[in-house]
Amino acid sequence: MIERIFSGTVTRDRRSCKDGRLSYADFVRFLISEEDKKTETSIEYWFRCMDLDGDGVLSMYELEYFYEEQCVKLETMAIEPLPFEDCLCQMLDLVKPEEEGKITLRDLKRCKMAHIFYDTFFNIEKYLDHEQKDPFSVEVETEGQEMSDWEKYSAEEYDILVAEETATDQYNEGNATDF
Repeated sequence: MIERIFSGTVTRDRRSCKDGRLSYADFVRFLISEEDKKTETSIEYWFRCMDLDGDGVLSMYELEYFYEEQCVKLETMAIEPLPFEDCLCQMLDLVKPEEEGKITLRDLKRCKMAHIFYDTFFNIEKYLDHEQKDPFSVEVETEGQEMSDWEKYSAEEYDILVAEETATDQYNEGNATDF
């Protein structure tokens, strides 16, 4: 997947990709797309990454290509991966493509489960979270509205930052009294 991101497939500044770097704007697009795969923009972003031949359709070959990488990661974690055929059946049931054996961008936008689809093929940590999630768990709500994945990510990162700042301040205060 990293190769696809740096290939210029999803970036706007193709010059920076040739240098092996992302522009700040492309990095932000990547980060938001990675953390909240439910938005239309991120669904399009990841579709372009997975569409290896650029034909506007995710073929079974392309899905298997990305799933093989996931299997290697699972095996290094001593987790037996689901056979590709079984995974494929699950994903086709999830997406319900209009044309059998071909998943289009329209199919993924329509199914409302693109985030699970994408995580299955290239984010092992989130894939395992989906697999182990309690289907009856209650989502965190903010004033009656569910928080987006991006809002959850931002809140978690902010909490980490505050905790680090607090720990640093406490450490510095402790050292100041030692002198």
